[in-house]
Amino acid sequence: MWGSLWFVPSLYVVGALALSVGLVRWDDADPIQLGRAIDASSATAALSALGSGMLAFTGFVTSVILMLVQFGSSQFSPRFVARFRRSRTLMFALSTFSATFLFALVSTAQIGRGDAAFVPTRTLIAALLLTLLSILMFLLLINSTSNELRVARVVQMVDKLARDVFDTIYPASASGAAAEQEVAHALAGRTPVQTVRLGPVGRVVVAVDQGGIANLARKHDAVVELVPAIGDHVPGRGKLLNVYGAQVLPERRLRRYVAMGDERTLDDDPAFAIRMLVDVAIKALSPAINDPTTAVQSLDRIEDLLRYAAAKHLSVGVVADADGTSRLVFPTPTWDDLVHLALDEIRAFGAGQYQVARRMRALLDDLIHDLPEGRRAVLQRQSDLLNNAVTSAITAGQRADALVADRQGIGMAPR
Repeated sequence: MWGSLWFVPSLYVVGALALSVGLVRWDDADPIQLGRAIDASSATAALSALGSGMLAFTGFVTSVILMLVQFGSSQFSPRFVARFRRSRTLMFALSTFSATFLFALVSTAQIGRGDAAFVPTRTLIAALLLTLLSILMFLLLINSTSNELRVARVVQMVDKLARDVFDTIYPASASGAAAEQEVAHALAGRTPVQTVRLGPVGRVVVAVDQGGIANLARKHDAVVELVPAIGDHVPGRGKLLNVYGAQVLPERRLRRYVAMGDERTLDDDPAFAIRMLVDVAIKALSPAINDPTTAVQSLDRIEDLLRYAAAKHLSVGVVADADGTSRLVFPTPTWDDLVHLALDEIRAFGAGQYQVARRMRALLDDLIHDLPEGRRAVLQRQSDLLNNAVTSAITAGQRADALVADRQGIGMAPR
């Protein structure tokens, strides 16, 4: 509900209707007079002008925001459009504008009804406060939207959200990782008693209610396997879940625990965060944009995420019930998967850019030096691939500078 654009505005609209009806009736039953300059006709004219003005103002703000979002999505990646659409500031701002317009409209319709005309003093004060609140929300909306379109802000947000996803998906202890591998191997040779398939239209696995599936499997003494990884597109009639146990589970309930959508989200998908950062980098490296500094900013955050992921026990995901029995198994990206996702495309598109090549060299050198031995093999391969890519992209006479490690791209070489 928080991700939709109708839930909060609906609450505001209902509140505006109730406030308008209540205040007008209060003013009618017990009128107060703050001055002689306002009569019933002046109040009606003021509320009418506010209603028509707020309608035009809401349309103007919506147009501006759509233009900003369009600009941001073209600058970064189409994968960021969903994030802009789910902005809380945008949601509450549009709700305030709609509530102010509806309050003024309904109040205007009620004033002067019947034989007696009255001055709706309380209603006018409420309308003034709603107008001031609308102005404040407009300023907050412009500030928030312009701030969220900055590259540094966008990549920092992805970095922060990704850490929460890594904590949710991956175990924090070596014993937990070993238990997960053991459960996964135990299921490999078994035949499921039930296979849940997707409907006729293919969709993307967005998130999984891990606790819900674990509780349902515990009641039936079963183990449920999520066949596709979170973020995978499942074709129509494709396998979604396998159930291992003595009896089948309610299929409708199982389907409700798997959220499907038309595109990937950050909810339960640790690789999608890196995917978004890589998209920003390779978009900036396209010949039409040619902005290697943005790619360097993305590499800064990619290094942060790789360091954070390296401390996790990257293995098959397993969720246990309250008794410690494994009830849900689902595939997750391995360390090698994350490294290839983070670096392969940026290296392919940016090897000829001095900033990108130098920043990637610093990233790989630091990770190889700092991370445990078990994480270094794929990083060393990436280092060799970077050397080959730079050799192919830059002529021999200019190659030496591109092979220098520099955390700023072109800033300060190591002393």
